[in-house]
Amino acid sequence: MSVLLALALAARPVQPVAVTQTQDKGGLASATQQPKDPLVGKLDQATDLIRSGKSAEALPILDEIIAAEENRYRDEKRLIFSAQSPTEVILYAGMGASQKKSTIVLDGTWSAAYFYKGFALIDVNRADEAKAYFDKAIGLAPMNGQFLAERGEWFKSRRDWAGAYRDFEAASTAAGLASDQLKSFEQRRAWRGMAFVRTEQGELNEARQLLQKCLQLDGGDDKCKHELDYVNRLTASSN
Repeated sequence: MSVLLALALAARPVQPVAVTQTQDKGGLASATQQPKDPLVGKLDQATDLIRSGKSAEALPILDEIIAAEENRYRDEKRLIFSAQSPTEVILYAGMGASQKKSTIVLDGTWSAAYFYKGFALIDVNRADEAKAYFDKAIGLAPMNGQFLAERGEWFKSRRDWAGAYRDFEAASTAAGLASDQLKSFEQRRAWRGMAFVRTEQGELNEARQLLQKCLQLDGGDDKCKHELDYVNRLTASSN
């Protein structure tokens, strides 16, 4: 299990909030508070199983959540987002307004179910199937740094450097929206991912700069220190 996923599992989705946004002579519609959805409890059950190393048992629960959400919103004509934080709620509502489209921003249950299914599939050696679920999670939460970074790792594992760099770079931008608990970790993970790609591409100066930024943010990041040492050794051997 990745450290980022462990941190994600420790955090629960935001409390169920739906922001319904319509265009009424250029005005914005209201935000409404929804009652707690029982699917949140099922998501907790699934994440507990993943945390316990029982990803295979989590998959049918995640499938149940996904089927319920897809069925509930199958005829929805508005833009749909599924936010993991209050900051994302505001951002996605604004994205709908900028497109002059009616928008609903749901709690994080649906996008999290896609994300955790993707990770669980990797955990049970079905990684080829995982990307489709990361794609769906990001489709509902396009500025979620955790989701983007995990898909970046998927691309990285396949040596798809263009795809990996694109997602890590997007995750770097999205890191500013993360909770205080995760913000530094997400930013550093995104930069390390970008640096890894640039190292593989032979762009050692750019990789070094990214890793130095990580250490400026957290001088105790041992992963970053080891990777920077590696880049410096590569640079010395090439001179």
